[in-house]
Amino acid sequence: MAAHRKFTFENPEDSYWNSNDLIDVPFSNSPTINATATREALDDLFESKLRFDSDDGWSNTGSESPSTGGNQIKQNLRNRIRDLPKTVCAPSHPVSESNQSPDRRFSSRTGAVHWDSISPFVSDGSAESLPSNSTAQLDYSRLKSEHRKLQKHLEQVRLERYRAADPQLTIRRLLRNDSVSLDLYRSKKEKLDLLDAALESCDGNVIIAVVLALERSLETSIFLDILKQKPVAACHYVAYLKDTKNFDQLTSTLLALNRTEEVALVLYSVACKKQPNERIAHLKKCLNVCTAVPSLEAFSKSVNEYINLLERQIVIEDADEALIKDDKDGKNKIFQQYPKTITLIGRPVLTTLYYSCLYHFDLPVNAYASPLSIKECFNITEKQYAWMAISALTSLKRWNDIERVLMSKKLLGGVKIHCPFAWRHLFTIISRDERPPKEILCKLLRAVPDISERQCLANQFPEASEITIECLVAQKDRVALSAFLAKLTPHTIEAYKALNALNNVHNHRLRRINKTNHECDVVGQFSLTIFILLIQPKGDT
Repeated sequence: MAAHRKFTFENPEDSYWNSNDLIDVPFSNSPTINATATREALDDLFESKLRFDSDDGWSNTGSESPSTGGNQIKQNLRNRIRDLPKTVCAPSHPVSESNQSPDRRFSSRTGAVHWDSISPFVSDGSAESLPSNSTAQLDYSRLKSEHRKLQKHLEQVRLERYRAADPQLTIRRLLRNDSVSLDLYRSKKEKLDLLDAALESCDGNVIIAVVLALERSLETSIFLDILKQKPVAACHYVAYLKDTKNFDQLTSTLLALNRTEEVALVLYSVACKKQPNERIAHLKKCLNVCTAVPSLEAFSKSVNEYINLLERQIVIEDADEALIKDDKDGKNKIFQQYPKTITLIGRPVLTTLYYSCLYHFDLPVNAYASPLSIKECFNITEKQYAWMAISALTSLKRWNDIERVLMSKKLLGGVKIHCPFAWRHLFTIISRDERPPKEILCKLLRAVPDISERQCLANQFPEASEITIECLVAQKDRVALSAFLAKLTPHTIEAYKALNALNNVHNHRLRRINKTNHECDVVGQFSLTIFILLIQPKGDT
């Protein structure tokens, strides 16, 4: 292929006169020479564009990319060429393709393909498509001026590619999801201006992108000072750290922002996700933070109780596991009857209380696994303790112990059965698996103070018919008692009791009637005597 020298407007015919190719074209054909020079000038422009495209380190964010500049150059050239007038000039000596060298023919064809994509006003040296001499000179001058302008523009682009663009322009590009290099903003003022522009955009993704760029390029102290001055950016950064679960950085950032309450909550949430053995250490770290804040007094108390609960659970779990391993003779039937399926460590305090009532109800109060010890240590109410204890004792069928749990002292020194929660819940719990014995059931039903509620609860248990009869008798409802007697099985204890109650009511009514009649007779006789005495004369007396 023929050697192609770089074209310059100072000597446009240089590439032609120094060419080694022989072309059978008259030297007096000035339009052909000018057209060829014009074509090579445009080729040189596109070669310059390729050189700019291949430069390393192109990262200018403030100006357009090289490809955009090249496209702009090409479009300008197309517009210029499109505006040129086309005149047809007949050639004096047509160029024969057979007289050209193979390289020359190849380059001519390549040039024709290249120019077809730009404008159809120039072909492979055909005289019909070449403009006149004056038009070619005018086009040549225009292209020379355009060439110089584009060269200056490209040089300016090359010089400004490492300069930071205007913050507003960069933010607009970020909003369009364009690739932008934020490392060009090097001074603190430039970074703050960029952050202010991001905050004005009110776009969370843009704000986070700028904040992370500042975090990478600034010292930690300076970065935290900026977050203190920009609370909106700080909120976005904290939310980002929570989403990415970067708890170490989140804790240090919140401490620097004096948001101690949030630090305590973050440390507590992190501690709850740890294994039980590691959880205590993290909870103590959280407790140290909470102690310094007066507003977190209640929270620090809860954290301290949680630490005590975990320590107690670890001790109870280790002791029970050792007891199960050493129990080869089966002396501890409770673990055989109700085998452990899950670990106690990490369970809530009420679950721990239920566990202690189920496996260690008889332990003294000074024992670590004693239910009473857990009740006192964690301030469990009577209602909570009674509920858990009765639930566990019902599974063990320890009915007498249930009665002892419900015992309470009277003001005058006696004892009575008292349920700290609703009585209906009590009978639901004790009848969940199977019905308690009749004696215990009737004893608990008689402890219900309200007669109507007692009757309603007694109706749920057929074996407690005598309690229903007692309620009907206490209410003096003879009709309801007669109807209830009709439902009972004849010749049973409950039937005889209901019948005796009805007879006693009838006899009591007869006695009351006779007593009333007798009283009326006495009063009548006394009144008659007084009347007679009043109407008799005094002499007769």
